[in-house]
Amino acid sequence: MCGVILLAGPAAAERLPECLQRLRHRGPDACDTWLNGELAMGFARLAINDPSPAGGQPFIYGDFVSAVNGEIFNSVPLHSRYTLELSSDNDCHVIPALLLQQGLNAVTELDGFFAGVIYDQKNQQVYCLRDPLGKKPLFVGRSGSELFISSELKALDRVDEFQQVPSGVCQFNLFTGELTPVVTNSLTAQAGITMPPAEKLSHLRHLLTNAVNKRLPVAQEPFGVFLSGGLDSSIVAALVHAQRRDVVYYTLSSGGAADEYYVRLLAGKLGLPALRVVPLPTADELDALIRSLVYTTESFNPSVISNGLCTYLLAQAARRDGLKVVLSGEGADELFGGYHYFSADALWQETRKQLLTDLRNTELRRVDLTCMAHGIETRCPFMDRDLVAWAMRLTHSDLYRRSATEKQNKLILRAAMEAYLPDEIIWRKKVSCDVGSGMRQRVVGHLRKQHDSEREALKAIWQEQFAGRYPSQEVHPYFSAYPVFDDLIDQRGAVHR
Repeated sequence: MCGVILLAGPAAAERLPECLQRLRHRGPDACDTWLNGELAMGFARLAINDPSPAGGQPFIYGDFVSAVNGEIFNSVPLHSRYTLELSSDNDCHVIPALLLQQGLNAVTELDGFFAGVIYDQKNQQVYCLRDPLGKKPLFVGRSGSELFISSELKALDRVDEFQQVPSGVCQFNLFTGELTPVVTNSLTAQAGITMPPAEKLSHLRHLLTNAVNKRLPVAQEPFGVFLSGGLDSSIVAALVHAQRRDVVYYTLSSGGAADEYYVRLLAGKLGLPALRVVPLPTADELDALIRSLVYTTESFNPSVISNGLCTYLLAQAARRDGLKVVLSGEGADELFGGYHYFSADALWQETRKQLLTDLRNTELRRVDLTCMAHGIETRCPFMDRDLVAWAMRLTHSDLYRRSATEKQNKLILRAAMEAYLPDEIIWRKKVSCDVGSGMRQRVVGHLRKQHDSEREALKAIWQEQFAGRYPSQEVHPYFSAYPVFDDLIDQRGAVHR
């Protein structure tokens, strides 16, 4: 996991070092650059696969110069299948080699998450790449006299205009900054699943197990799991524990909050070897932390900030323990209908699709920015391409049960993992991490001391930090929107989920 920056313009080479330094948190292990006239490319590296200099980026392969932030889980099979000639074990080096040999459409063969840039020196073309769910961020835009491509907007000292790179491959015009889609690489729902109920459950367990296993680091690399005691993170913890023991499980504690009870219940049931309890911030620490989170996420959305504080503190603890990789349960609620209790004739499919589409701006954004602030790569098994493609074919009855006396969601996920977890966790209702840990109560109380709403207080902090960086008078929705839930977020209290 890393930070990518490309500048094009008369001052590109001069501006690159400072921009790259602002991305150093994403890649604390090394910073390297590639320069060609008015084109400058930089890479801040978090070295996980092949930490030697041979695994560095920007990486030159034939006519391609590439800088990609990502993790490609099928890099070894692709390397073998296409007899790619590579002199390193860096999984992202497979990307330019594959695309140069097989063409840009081969991006659809990549199993993993990625965002980056490739410069074709022969044809003088720049291409942007991004995975189907947009798990890793990437922006293009204009900053003064330069065009840019960057992992984070705050790499630039000013941003006159910007847009997010869509999934797939886009050509980036070095004169106008225009993005032109070349290859579409999005996940689409197919027809329903025609399997007997028992076979469905078995197949889901198989997909979940594979999704976790492919995200485990090599045997010599210790790693962590973020654990809240909810269904999703508990599933990840149980499947990880079945494979590895060199794992640290991280959870937040405020001394008596709901999550801690369920975490300790799970730890006792599974016999988890190392449980690291991270305390919530004190009142004296909270103001500085909230300001850090607004800067880290570039958001003044209350949900992004209060939940972001949770992942920020867990990632900070993991980094202090010397880790680079953690697994977490993000994405399960969006995929398996964990936020709602829809009836069969409601717009459940449309809502699920929007939640998944919005993930790059909401939960995946929160996880990426708060964890990469500490140089931690977070891998999310529920965002596995095979699991997502299969789960998108599930029907209403697979996900929901609603009657006059009962309502339940995530039915198939709960049923598939019933033998692995305590019943109290299998049937636990959705409680967001900031509520279950006690974080939201502290944040709401702090922000409402001087403002009527959390959003108003956070926007004031955002404007202090960023208003001069964005000359436009209109604040872009990227900095505040959570489309499906914004109305509820603005009405929420300290315990509303």
